[in-house]
Amino acid sequence: MCGTVSAIGLEDRERELWPYVRERLRRPGELMALMRGVLGDAEVGVVASVTPQGRVTPLAILATPQEIVDEITLLPPDEAAGEPGSDRAHSGALWSAKVGDYDAQVLVGEGPDGKPRPVAILTTPWIEQHLLLYARDLWRKR
Repeated sequence: MCGTVSAIGLEDRERELWPYVRERLRRPGELMALMRGVLGDAEVGVVASVTPQGRVTPLAILATPQEIVDEITLLPPDEAAGEPGSDRAHSGALWSAKVGDYDAQVLVGEGPDGKPRPVAILTTPWIEQHLLLYARDLWRKR
């Protein structure tokens, strides 16, 4: 889990994005978590939901490592499901994208230049198959 000060092992950019991504991807009745994981050769931040019974479901990976960002191609509105001028152009929207050769949905934010930039990639079957989550033993009985 990740509170404002309990973000163990996270990078500064991941800490900055966490409140925004947590609220945007929140699932009612479940806790939200930000975990560490590995996808290919890149270490990534993973947004997950956790049921009261403890079942963890990865929802998205943060687009913070440059290796991940380099793989993302945001599709222009006229090539994606939305129509030109729709709310897809706004920060916080889900955009259609290509991640490598795969179709994906990407949560976008506004970059420093005012243009949309990828914030997180919603999980795809490929991501689910290749994502390894780190398990941390934070509490131990002595």
